[in-house]
Amino acid sequence: MSFPGIIELSLRGRGPGRGFLFDPHRLAFPCWAEAVERPAVLVTFDRHFDLVPPAASVPMRPAPAEADAFARTHLDPRNVDHVIAAMEAGLVTDALVVARAWPVGAHRGRAWTSRAGVEHRLVGAPTLERLLEDPVALQVLERAEATLLDFDLDCFVTPSDADPFTVVPWPRDLVRDFLCPAGGERFWALALARCRALTIAREPNHCGGVIASNRLFEAVAQVVFAELLETDLP
Repeated sequence: MSFPGIIELSLRGRGPGRGFLFDPHRLAFPCWAEAVERPAVLVTFDRHFDLVPPAASVPMRPAPAEADAFARTHLDPRNVDHVIAAMEAGLVTDALVVARAWPVGAHRGRAWTSRAGVEHRLVGAPTLERLLEDPVALQVLERAEATLLDFDLDCFVTPSDADPFTVVPWPRDLVRDFLCPAGGERFWALALARCRALTIAREPNHCGGVIASNRLFEAVAQVVFAELLETDLP
């Protein structure tokens, strides 16, 4: 796969064999089109619930090149509608979403019914610990034929108390505590057992700039790649 701004990673550890790194989160859409042969359950960690319905009609099961062009020209530049777009496209079945903020226009229901009449479950919580309290989350993973693991780095920042327009990136220990709560082993075993791909959006505009985003990526990578996936750092 070779599209502008998307770096493909070869992974040799636990879980997915392929990874994709990019800046705007909507570029996850062509990566998912590339990675899945059948619709997969999406497990996504983000600062925002990117559950805004797409304004444009989404192509069904697009080829990666078509999905890439669609993401760049038709998905919201706010990067908030790619999850439901992937459901409309038949790439994602259900979604487990760990996020804290609701963009304007985001769908807040427990399910999304696509234009084709397919119902997709949406299970959301502000932390993984809270998500594990919802029995539906593990049920979704237990029944999943395939999964996709997705991170937006802005999941791991907090607005500064001194200036709400400034964000404070999390240190590695806080990232680890967030992703590896007590009782999370079963979740990760299920999420990674049939995982087809890992996608990571750097979103530097939401992470304090390019340099801050790169430093945050280093901290998150130590947890995601070295500890969860048990593979080499990219």
